[in-house]
Amino acid sequence: MEVKKALTFRASSIGDCLMAKYLLENVHAQFPEARVAIVVSSKASMIRDLFAAYPWLEVVEANRHSVASLWFLWKNFHGADFVVTQYAGKPGGHFSLWSKLFARLLARRGVLMGFEDASKINRYVFDHCVGGVIGEAPAELERKALKAAGLSVPVESPTLLFNKEDLNQFGLTGAPYIVVHLFAGNKGRGIHPTKKRELLQALVQAFPGVMLVVSGGMDDKTEAEEVAQGLPVKVVAGQASLQHMLGLMAGSVGTLSVDTGMAHMSAQLGRPTIVLGTCLGLHWWKSQQYSFSAIEVISNRAAHPQGHVFEEYPSCINEIPTQEVVETAKRVLQL
Repeated sequence: MEVKKALTFRASSIGDCLMAKYLLENVHAQFPEARVAIVVSSKASMIRDLFAAYPWLEVVEANRHSVASLWFLWKNFHGADFVVTQYAGKPGGHFSLWSKLFARLLARRGVLMGFEDASKINRYVFDHCVGGVIGEAPAELERKALKAAGLSVPVESPTLLFNKEDLNQFGLTGAPYIVVHLFAGNKGRGIHPTKKRELLQALVQAFPGVMLVVSGGMDDKTEAEEVAQGLPVKVVAGQASLQHMLGLMAGSVGTLSVDTGMAHMSAQLGRPTIVLGTCLGLHWWKSQQYSFSAIEVISNRAAHPQGHVFEEYPSCINEIPTQEVVETAKRVLQL
């Protein structure tokens, strides 16, 4: 098949869009003249910042509340040769019905690719529906979609490029440092501020002579400063763009992060990465996801023996022993 236009519909998050980029860079490697795009419903400026080093990759924000955005999509991508919607992340879930229907309108007959989920309309919408989704590494699902479409997979494992930005503003003068990211997108998979403070104190004591660089978004800035108050750490939360963060991670000893997009950025840069996770989403860290070996996930699944309990600051991440985090960091970061 020949691909002149390709796009994929994704949730507006860093992790999901990193997988979208992996899918489309495989298309780009085979059809460098093709026009390719990631379609998100919001946060396009953040995703564009993430992929600033990929000039061939478009990020299009479109949703049913903006007729102009849908018209742009139709005008530029109608008759696309390869269209893929996103897989559901958990049992019983399904990707947006509206996104699936608009993907159907854009795709040529025979080229719309989707994944099995709880929706009953998939067989009427998709030309090809990939099964075996739940529990599979997302990178493997992207590879399955490519192969089902008759395309090869020249890019074997996700990696990430970035533009080199001036990092002098952060005052890291050649000393070794660890990027520490303790903020999730919501409290349902996050760490309580008291636990954040405890972790920072333990890491400061465990790694004398190594600076801790505490990252986070603009909304995390105040809490980051509060949990770091009085500690000899560098807070960059709310000050660093994603391109800055990629540069900081690339120059670091490694990253310690909650299970969020920041951890996947570190892993795709090939940096040593320690991930603090809940019971959920651990398939994102299966061996099929990344070829890089210096990645370790810590989760206290024993805290939820009957299955994950959905709550603010869940026990499975907040009851991870701090000493286990320190010992894992020493081993993975070789410090």
